[in-house]
Amino acid sequence: MVPHEVGTNPRAHSRCSGQSDRARRCGASDAREGRLRGGYIEGWAVISLPLKDALLQGLLEHLLENRAGFIEDPCAENEKSNAALLNRLIDADFDLPKDERIMAQGLIAASAENPDLLTPAREHVAAVFSALSESKHAAAQAQTIFLASQGLQFLQLLGLLSLTQPEQKQIRRHLKKLIEELQP
Repeated sequence: MVPHEVGTNPRAHSRCSGQSDRARRCGASDAREGRLRGGYIEGWAVISLPLKDALLQGLLEHLLENRAGFIEDPCAENEKSNAALLNRLIDADFDLPKDERIMAQGLIAASAENPDLLTPAREHVAAVFSALSESKHAAAQAQTIFLASQGLQFLQLLGLLSLTQPEQKQIRRHLKKLIEELQP
């Protein structure tokens, strides 16, 4: 197997190689043993398949954990909660830190080899889409705003579109304006 360089970001490194629950899932008793089983040697790692899958699942869990509570908004009417949900999702999309963008790109690449890796993300997207469809009169508009934001993010992650900061701010403002129009 080809060695992969471990990143220099200490926070990402600890998430990637040191969390003991993920190490245990691949048969290691602790994070140190998980790193050793994965072939971690002075900044380089040869990652075994179980450890690689656990690492990728951990990255996806990290990316989704910030969005997990977005759907549960027990207050308000559907239109108001749709607007709040869309505002939180757009903020999360447009404010995604660079290290998390890199993680997302890696997950997209890894999903070509293992499509099941993205099952939690599919479930999250389905839950968001379902929540947006509950609106009595603005479901299609809410879903369209969601798809526009997500589409933009994926085009940028895949390197198919590169927008300047002013262009991104303009699109964000426009999406937020469309969200305001959803509210009765």
